[in-house]
Amino acid sequence: MTSKPQKRAEAKKGATPKSLMPMEKIDYVEGFHVRIKNARERMGLSQEELAAQLNEKATLIKKIEQGEVKPSIELARKLEKFLKIQIIEEVTEDYQYGPFLSKPQPGGYTLGDVMKKLGEEKKEG
Repeated sequence: MTSKPQKRAEAKKGATPKSLMPMEKIDYVEGFHVRIKNARERMGLSQEELAAQLNEKATLIKKIEQGEVKPSIELARKLEKFLKIQIIEEVTEDYQYGPFLSKPQPGGYTLGDVMKKLGEEKKEG
């Protein structure tokens, strides 16, 4: 008795690929890396100790504190919770690409649409 090769699992029709999921409208607060370093120092922790508490690498914490790297949203939330600080915030309505993210056209926006909108804003300002 021979077994037939199994078919590969196919994506469900109508499933949305991850890349097309709605974007979270959040941003990092200005000077987030300084807030992280100051909060860590106030707690009397070294970079290595903070990394161990968060199950991350100390080199990543060092790069974040130096402003070389932004933490992932997941790590930013862990840092906020552990250090009791705010380093991410919801993007406000004046976000320059907001009109393109909140009111999509049936066919989507083109780069030309974005450039036109930005040009109009420069003329107004």
